Order: sequence, then structure tokens, then C-alpha cells
Amino acid sequence: MSIFYDFIFIFILLLIVYFTFINKNRKEYDKLPDNSTIKSFIIRYDLDMRKTNYKTLLNVLSITDSFILAFGAVIVINIKSRVIGILIAFAVVIILIYSLYEILGRYFKKKEDEKNV
Repeated sequence: MSIFYDFIFIFILLLIVYFTFINKNRKEYDKLPDNSTIKSFIIRYDLDMRKTNYKTLLNVLSITDSFILAFGAVIVINIKSRVIGILIAFAVVIILIYSLYEILGRYFKKKEDEKNV
């Protein structure tokens, strides 16, 4: 049960950081830097920002990133050997990034295609 509480605490802490500090600089799509995660996500999944709500995309990616980072941190914290914990967390984080971003990319692309008239 302690693992669950650790996860919830870290997840909420990361969400607060994302919503107060990181997203503060990403209010408009046009002003994003080229190496921004959101811009690369949009380019990777060929999203049309005229059909996709930018605020929704920003919030969903913030929640997803917080989940991934919290999950990796909980793995590192709860495995006794730090080296093994970091290696396992690295592998899990890579898998989570690839799979969750793929799911989100397909979801937003499908929503975008539904709005196409």
C-alpha cells in the first residue's frame, strides 16, 4: 500500500509542477520552441492543429508525462538496489513513453478525422 501512496504523492506533485510552471510557457502552439515535446508529438502523428484543441492536447500530455515519471520514480524508490532499480525504471519508462504516446496519437488522430467534414 505504501507504493500506491508514493505513486499518488509523486504523481500529484508532478502534475502541480507541470500545470503551474511548465505549461505556463506553452500557452500558444505557435510560440512553442521547435524541440518541444508537444510540437514533436504533433509532427509525429501529423495532427492538424485547426481541428485539434491545443489546450486538451497540452493537458492530456501533461497528465501522461506525470504518470510516466511518477511510475519510474516509484520503481527506483522501491527497489533496494539503485542500479537495478534505475535500469528497470529506464526500460519501463521507455516502454510507457512509446506505448502511451502511440495510444494518444492514434486517439487524437481519430478525433481529428471524425471532425473532418
